[in-house]
Amino acid sequence: MTIWERGNIIQEKVAEEVDLKEYLPQLAALKDDNSIPIYQTNVVFLVPRIEGDMVGRQFVYSILDKQPKRANVYWFVNVEVTDEPFTQEFEVDTMGTDFIVKVKFFLGFRSKQEVNVYIRQIIHDLMKDGRLPKQPQRYSLTPGREVGDFQFVLIQEELSNNTVLDHWERQIMQAKLFIKSHAISPQKWFGLEYSEVKYETIPLVIGKTRKTRLKERKEKI
Repeated sequence: MTIWERGNIIQEKVAEEVDLKEYLPQLAALKDDNSIPIYQTNVVFLVPRIEGDMVGRQFVYSILDKQPKRANVYWFVNVEVTDEPFTQEFEVDTMGTDFIVKVKFFLGFRSKQEVNVYIRQIIHDLMKDGRLPKQPQRYSLTPGREVGDFQFVLIQEELSNNTVLDHWERQIMQAKLFIKSHAISPQKWFGLEYSEVKYETIPLVIGKTRKTRLKERKEKI
């Protein structure tokens, strides 16, 4: 617990977040760009925190840079475990769009984290209210199905070799990431065992980065 807490403190001091509002034009353009194959109807990112419209930079990077992920709807989902045992509440914000959904779940420490089930309830509610367009499926075991497919993207972090930390901080972060990799899988923790899940690895850069510049070797004539 001490290692986990200290690691969180180190990471939060330098966590880089971006404002989703600034990327709405790009996300809207990507959604409508027919030159790029559709990645999934709904792409869901499980994020460690959502404060207002701010999310971790790595999630927007995954959509726009790592592999352009064209989708009808982009979901940013955060789960907060409450001190009450059986809380089951949520907040939802579409940012005035029909292609961005931010969801914050408040779940009691004894409540099942069946994120897949909860999101399907929310998407039906949003479609019923006219806040999201329906996603009719041409091929389905269920005739008239109006909700498309989902891809859950879980981002794993590895400490970058280019990050400059003192010896003690590096040991704490390596220990935290080791514990995280050997704990219960996020897929099982969030109730996604039977969902489409993709893991992406990104370098975790904390603090200053090591500057490296190669010199060109001049051929002797």
